[in-house]
Amino acid sequence: MKISVESRNSGWVIDHIGNDFRNFTKHEVVNLNNNPDVFWSVNLFSFPKYLRKIPKGCKSIVHIHHIDETKINEYNFKAFNKGSVCIVYNDKVKEVAEKYINIPIFKLPYWILSNNLKTKNEEKCKRLRMELGEEDDILIGSFVKDGNGKKGEIPKLSKGPDIFINVVEKLSKEKKIKVVLAGYARRYIINKLKERNIPYVYKEMYDDIQSLYDCMDWYFVTSRVEGGPQSILESSYRKVKILSTDVGIASDVLHPNCICDNEQDFVDKVIHNVDELNYNYKRVMDNHLPINVIPKWDSFFENSVEAN
Repeated sequence: MKISVESRNSGWVIDHIGNDFRNFTKHEVVNLNNNPDVFWSVNLFSFPKYLRKIPKGCKSIVHIHHIDETKINEYNFKAFNKGSVCIVYNDKVKEVAEKYINIPIFKLPYWILSNNLKTKNEEKCKRLRMELGEEDDILIGSFVKDGNGKKGEIPKLSKGPDIFINVVEKLSKEKKIKVVLAGYARRYIINKLKERNIPYVYKEMYDDIQSLYDCMDWYFVTSRVEGGPQSILESSYRKVKILSTDVGIASDVLHPNCICDNEQDFVDKVIHNVDELNYNYKRVMDNHLPINVIPKWDSFFENSVEAN
């Protein structure tokens, strides 16, 4: 079977999703002009521009990662509904998608990206940990793009940066914490940390995010809509204590004790040192490794073609 995968040069994690699929699939990955059996647009917003280029008889796959209903006008559902089938990654997204999508919707899991599976470097982690903070600092990680504007000065509220700020401010009154930021477009959250005198360090485009995870005491996901998903998989795989709102794949991966209902819930669970590292790690190992998940995608594509 020949599959065309549109994901490159998106400047986002979907570039890596496409690359992993190319490396692990048993099928031949080809360009769209090479008569594929399936066209899969990993980047949802790129799908409309390829509609006229999809060869006759080729199954077209729309991939919805999340839908922010506060920005519903940004989604071209008229074009999406011209696809053959739609993929979502959990029941929450499926429930929302069913309001707007009238083609068949199927649920397939995400996998942890293969470049995040490397072994922990103990020596590097020790040196980096000393660089990031004092020995008794509790390091709290946030490595997600959560701002809009030129430098991220406008909060991307779907990611909950305002919630994150409120949580760490409350926690700073109880514990000696230091926030560790990575990624671009973080200006809003940096300004708020400065305003509230919360210690932080910013590694804007740190080239070894895995080692950065390995140094964290906690990782927080405070999203309202978008649920990671890679940060949830990465924290769990690298055995970092993680707390998350109930969004995206959080409840599919994390122990219920790691799901937070409100800001104070985050604070209380840190104070009580909620530790479900082994549970979360096992969930990733059992259900979210690329070597196990991508064959399911292969089978899905095969079945889509056979349904013709």
